[in-house]
Amino acid sequence: MKMSSASSKSSKKFLGRWDSVAIVIAITVGNGIFRVPALVAQYLPSAPFVMLAWLAGGVVSLLGAACYAELSSSWPQTGGNYIYLKKAYGRWLAFLYGWSELLVVRTGSIAAVSFICAEYICSFFSLSPYLVKPLAIILVFSSSCANIFGLHYGTKLQNMLTIPKLAALAGIIIFGFSSGKGDVSNFYITPMPQTGEGMLGLFFLALIPILWTYGGWHENTFVAGETKDASKTIPLALIWGVVSVTALYLVMNALYIYLIPVEKLKDAPLIASDALFILSGASGKKILEVIVIISSLAGINATILTGGRVTYALGQDNEVFKYIGKTHPVFGTPVRALGLNAAWSAVLILAGTFDKLLFFTGVLVWFFFALAAASIYILRFKFPEFKRRGYRVWGYPLTPALFMGVCLLLFYYTFSAYTFESLVGSGLMLSGIPVYLISRRLKRTEKPA
Repeated sequence: MKMSSASSKSSKKFLGRWDSVAIVIAITVGNGIFRVPALVAQYLPSAPFVMLAWLAGGVVSLLGAACYAELSSSWPQTGGNYIYLKKAYGRWLAFLYGWSELLVVRTGSIAAVSFICAEYICSFFSLSPYLVKPLAIILVFSSSCANIFGLHYGTKLQNMLTIPKLAALAGIIIFGFSSGKGDVSNFYITPMPQTGEGMLGLFFLALIPILWTYGGWHENTFVAGETKDASKTIPLALIWGVVSVTALYLVMNALYIYLIPVEKLKDAPLIASDALFILSGASGKKILEVIVIISSLAGINATILTGGRVTYALGQDNEVFKYIGKTHPVFGTPVRALGLNAAWSAVLILAGTFDKLLFFTGVLVWFFFALAAASIYILRFKFPEFKRRGYRVWGYPLTPALFMGVCLLLFYYTFSAYTFESLVGSGLMLSGIPVYLISRRLKRTEKPA
């Protein structure tokens, strides 16, 4: 079947305001909130500092959302970060971003969440652990197929998964605080240990996993080109999505601390399971498994939905990936990009090394976030009309500078804490340079004399 690069279908606007918010919430509220609080407590074994760190994570994400609100409002095109980096710095940097997303970051995230979802499905139905990888691959291709047959079906599935997930979390929160099985004295201040990193160092080390848990707040920008009234819808969804997730994370962490003292919290990696065991006994474990399965399915679908658009934008601009820069003539979706992402995610699942690859690319996340924040200054200078488009970031020029500064600090602390992984991640990104040069050479060769 013939593909098109500019299908009329692909220009149709399917996503409304709730669809956009659902994407933000579905990807952001993944599995992290069920595991990361224990890791944070290892760095900050004092309840007030733990809560302050989670609040700081929300504030940093809100600063980023404000920056991306301006960028997406000014260029509401499919591809998100890829488009902003290309306009500010040129095709070469945008290519390296897309290359990193394709090689490990995006596909690795899909593989990781699918693997976790499959583990919980096997646990819930008492299936053999040997079925985890095949089931994870089935989940990836099933969700990819749902998104291939039209954005309308993908978003319907997204909404169907997001609503029960939020309802289940709300039920746990209400039941937990009304159970009377916790202790408010768990929130009292306890002395912080003296370490070589110092208080500021420990705080930023805690922010690394916290902001990983907040990760995904900008995902709706990747489908801006398919969003109704994107210049208004995307900014509102970004802000409200981050505010909603921040409130949810603060309440969830308050519930954990209410039920389990911080000194014990740091030794409970499956903190959500422990909390539900306190509330409901053995049946709480099954309840958690259902919640994690629903949460994972929503995360898989949303990550596939948005991720295909990054690969599609990469294919539109570069000869090496020209084949994947086409949309389906009937459904208007980037079918080849979705297929490539699904296939490579399956390879990572089979290899079983995707978890390590995610750490390798952690430093790149902050690198590209910092560049995106800096691009606001560059774009306002390069395009005078940019200042008069849509949403304007509040607190300019301070807000982008604050977000960029935090990203650079997190880049430094991530590199210091995970030096080897960061070097490998940087190497993976730089491996895209020769591929880019080949692509440019091919494009010049195809030009008529």
